[in-house]
Amino acid sequence: MKGRIAKLGAVVLTAAIGFTTAVSLVQAADPITERREAMKGNGAAMKAINAALENGSAADQLVKHADQINSTAMKLEALFPAGTDQPQGKDPGHTMAKPDIWQDPEKFAAEVKKFQDESAMFKTAVAGGDIGVIKAEFENLGGTCGSCHRTFRAK
Repeated sequence: MKGRIAKLGAVVLTAAIGFTTAVSLVQAADPITERREAMKGNGAAMKAINAALENGSAADQLVKHADQINSTAMKLEALFPAGTDQPQGKDPGHTMAKPDIWQDPEKFAAEVKKFQDESAMFKTAVAGGDIGVIKAEFENLGGTCGSCHRTFRAK
């Protein structure tokens, strides 16, 4: 009897691990969830940079945030594949991306390119260490984010 319970426990545990892995893979393959997480990460990085600049932190404290934003920028187009404009809304698995992204892909690509360029310039400024230059580039970066959000993100 004891052996059967142990085997049953092992089967249940294996099934639970398999289910959890399958759920994780499905979530990872969901481009809407992936891009929402990437954008949340960028938002958190922007807030952290802003706080660090307001507190007079050294440039080396900004490197990981600059790297994260630039990394997201470089993969941004891949986070908006065709067919991921639905369902709309703020609920998990829903998107705030406007259909304009897919209806005017050239305009969206131009905004993505501006973001990529600005994030690279910000990363370079952070590497240079001059807080004045970093602050100026941070403003430019924020303006680029805002420009894209005004055009391509639902409120």
